[in-house]
Amino acid sequence: MLDENVIAGLARQKIVSDTFRRLPPEKKELIYDQAVHLFGRYGYDGMPVDRLCKEAGISKGSFFQYFPSKMHLLEFVILLFDNRLSKWVAEIRTQETGPRASDRLMHLYHAAVANARLFPAEKLFYLFVTHAVEHAGVMIEGIDVERHLHEYVRQIIERGVETGEIRGDIKPELVAYLVAIIFGALIGREYGSKNIPTRPTGDQLISVLFDGVKG
Repeated sequence: MLDENVIAGLARQKIVSDTFRRLPPEKKELIYDQAVHLFGRYGYDGMPVDRLCKEAGISKGSFFQYFPSKMHLLEFVILLFDNRLSKWVAEIRTQETGPRASDRLMHLYHAAVANARLFPAEKLFYLFVTHAVEHAGVMIEGIDVERHLHEYVRQIIERGVETGEIRGDIKPELVAYLVAIIFGALIGREYGSKNIPTRPTGDQLISVLFDGVKG
């Protein structure tokens, strides 16, 4: 279900109306799910508000009671989706096993990249948001999976350097930044848009960190 605290904050910011905030949770979830699907499929310019109303079972008049504009709908969906990404990474952290930094990084790789649990509609929406930087004069911001991964990766790297597991000739902050970018790129590749090589895999990434670059 959607985070009601986030929705309350969006109502205070006038991104959604208080009328929308008071809808039953199931109705808000349905509107969100259909918006994710349609933005991912059609983009911003092509996203038909009439189709959203039909699929969500609301009138067009109700739509504009809930959202001042289609752009406000997009902002609502982006911020809720970003909140879900944050919770997804937090869940990954609670499921990690093994005390070694290499174990923790491999767990992150498999959970976030190899076995990512986003639904197809969510993957399409992620691709739309991360690649359609400007649509109809609208700046799309807020979705950056590397941002959610970075703090977690930084803690793993710093601990690995302290214990001597990870090579310490490069600043841990820089290593964490680069690893988060690589993980983000690998996630993008899994979602079918970023044309990067199938390597480095998780194993090769770990090897570079722990064994160094070999000629």
